[in-house]
Order: sequence, then structure tokens, then C-alpha cells
Amino acid sequence: MPVLNKGLSGWGVISVDVLALMANRYQSLSPSERRVADFIQRHVDQIVLMPLQVLASKCDTSDATVLRLCRNLGFSGYQDFKSALIPQLLRQGMQLHAGLQQAPEEKQPDNAALALARSLNDMIRSSLLNVDSQALQKAAACIVAAQTVVTIGLAGSAGVARIFTDSLLSIEKKAYCLSDRVEIERLTPCLAKDDVLIGISHSGDTEEVCLAMEKAGDRVAATIGITNFSPSRLQQAAGIVLLTSIPETLLGSYSCISRIVQLALLELLLTYIVPR
Repeated sequence: MPVLNKGLSGWGVISVDVLALMANRYQSLSPSERRVADFIQRHVDQIVLMPLQVLASKCDTSDATVLRLCRNLGFSGYQDFKSALIPQLLRQGMQLHAGLQQAPEEKQPDNAALALARSLNDMIRSSLLNVDSQALQKAAACIVAAQTVVTIGLAGSAGVARIFTDSLLSIEKKAYCLSDRVEIERLTPCLAKDDVLIGISHSGDTEEVCLAMEKAGDRVAATIGITNFSPSRLQQAAGIVLLTSIPETLLGSYSCISRIVQLALLELLLTYIVPR
């Protein structure tokens, strides 16, 4: 069994031999789950940089099957599963499929800072220039007209949701942030037809966020999804979708970069709400 720790992202894996765990539970898996497990065993060095939807497609199965496999192995989701693979790959000395180059031993800090600055600039620029301007305008109009704006997110997305909620409160818009699984489950069904629900999930498959968006449906004025992946469950559930453009990285949604770009996108949305 994996060793679990309840932190900001819920129950997460600290240390476990993922491949051995999968082998031990292989006989208890369904045929479709076994196809996914077989693919992971053969291409483990590629999995940490592979979105959930791509893995499901390569295994000729559904996103739900991949998530079910992860949870049957004791992980809270696909991102937690991938994160548990990283130390195992590093211990085994595998080359990651992305072809990451090892940094020079005496690399100067200013060079590292410059590289990060360029990378951040590229990702922010790509996200802001490629976002659907009509979706931005529609999202802004819905927020301006809303009686209440509720923004939901877990783990890192919760921090982004809190910052955006603070920004809305600063312009005297009634707004709340929900970042607890039980709160999201119990309070989002109480939203009214003149409210707006915003769901943030980098992966687009956070169960609680997606379920809340799906249940809200036509009961609220609008549902707005912030995610990095299309197609994804969140993208399908949201009435309005705002996409970031962040290449898949080792840390995925656990990277600060994804949160910085999300905040940049939401800052752009604020300029539509309050012209400057």
C-alpha cells in the first residue's frame, strides 16, 4: 500500500513503488484498466509528460477508466499518480521522454533566472494572445451582471481562486471562494439563477470541480471553466471556457508556472470587467 499524507492537495502519495504496486494489483483490474496498466509499464518514461486524455486515447479507452485505475491504486487522481512516478524514474536514472538536458554543473544563477523569465514570458504571451476574446467578453458580462460569483478550486487552484475572489471583492462584487471538497459539494447546489460559478482546474479533470460545474448546468446564469486542456471534462461541463497554453511539465498542476499563467489570464479577464 502507498504511504499517504494529507496536505494541501488532499491525500497524496509520499513514496511508493508505483510499478510494483500496479503489478501486485493487476489481476484485480478490469480489462480496460489492464490495457492502461500495460501501456504505462511499456512507456513509463513518457507518462509523466502525457495528459490524461492522450493516455486514454492511446489505450482506446475513456478518461474515466484512467482515473478509475489511478484511484484503484490508491491515488486521488491522475496528477497524483504521475507525481509518484517522478522519484521512481529519477532513482532508476531514466531519461524523460521530453529530452530534458541536464544543467551544467556550474550554471550561473542569472542564467537560470533569464531562462525562467523567457519561459514564463512565452507561456503568458501564448495564453493571453490565444485566448478566445469572445469568451472573455461573455465571461466578463456574466460576472458584471451576476448577483454572486462563486469560484471553486482545489490545491493550487484554490490559491488562484482566492486571489481572483479578492480582486472581485475589491471592486465591490459579491464573491466567494470554495476550496474544501465538502463545501463545494454542499454549497454549489444552493446557487441561484442569477449567480455565476467559476471552476479552476489545470488538468480539467478535478472530480469535485467538474461535478459541481456539471450539476450547476442551467441552474445558474453562467458556468466559466479555467483549464489548460481541451478536450477535458471541465471544458465539456463549462458554458464558457478560458484556456491557458502551458506545455506539459514534470510537475504539471503542481508547478508554480501553471498558477502564474492562470492569474495572468484572470487579470486579463478583470480588464474586461473594469476597463483601465
